[in-house]
Amino acid sequence: VMQSRGRQPNLTFFAFTATPKAKTLEVFGHRDAEGKPVPFHLYSMRQAIEEGFILDVLKNYTTYKTYYRLVKATEDDPKVNKHQATSQLARFMSLHPHNIAQKTQIMVEHFRQKVRHRIGGKAKAMVVTRSRLHAVRYKQAFEKYIRENRYDDVRVLVAFSGIVKDPETGVEYTEPGMNVGKDGKPIGERQLPERFESDEYQVLLVANKYQTGFDQPLLYAMYVDKRLAGVQAVQTLSRLNRTTLGKEDTFVLDFVNDEEEIRRSFQPFYE
Repeated sequence: VMQSRGRQPNLTFFAFTATPKAKTLEVFGHRDAEGKPVPFHLYSMRQAIEEGFILDVLKNYTTYKTYYRLVKATEDDPKVNKHQATSQLARFMSLHPHNIAQKTQIMVEHFRQKVRHRIGGKAKAMVVTRSRLHAVRYKQAFEKYIRENRYDDVRVLVAFSGIVKDPETGVEYTEPGMNVGKDGKPIGERQLPERFESDEYQVLLVANKYQTGFDQPLLYAMYVDKRLAGVQAVQTLSRLNRTTLGKEDTFVLDFVNDEEEIRRSFQPFYE
């Protein structure tokens, strides 16, 4: 509506961040009784969640250690199919995530079994990797595992900046070079968000890119394989908090971080 009316001489629009840094408060805040910069107005994460504008991304935040225990607990649950529970447990016991290939199997299988059908079958996931080289190797591992299992319901994109040289092989990789569409053409950097939004792709592997400001309401799950803390943890996990029709919650599986540390990172913004 505002755009349809065009630019107005008496209206000025400001966009504010949900995760202000000290410098932001210095510019836009005011001084409290002790002379410290504080927000002139507070609309907390808790209030935004309660009023339904965003989702609580910590509600289903799970570390791999906790997830493993949950799977193990099914052994003793009389309501769970014993054969199914035992085979699932065996898989997770043999796949303690020491390497990329094992973590890839856990993520792909979890996505297909627990995430894919969400939001009317449109749910998507993000994998947060610790470096550009990790993103490259994850892309290779995902494609290898999907190809070997002949899955046709999971396709993957990768996002990283510049050129990455694999020190073991000497091969150089770029984002467009690794993202090739069904038509055989590279997907350009500017095209990536739009292509990820389509039904063609379900998982986005990232290395620093798309961890802040990326707005994709269909993101339901996040798999974290990177150390996160403070405002970076909040900004990264908050990629999941956008609402859309049929999206009632989110899920995070974290291979690296401590649950209490993540909750401490959120606390200043939550309150």
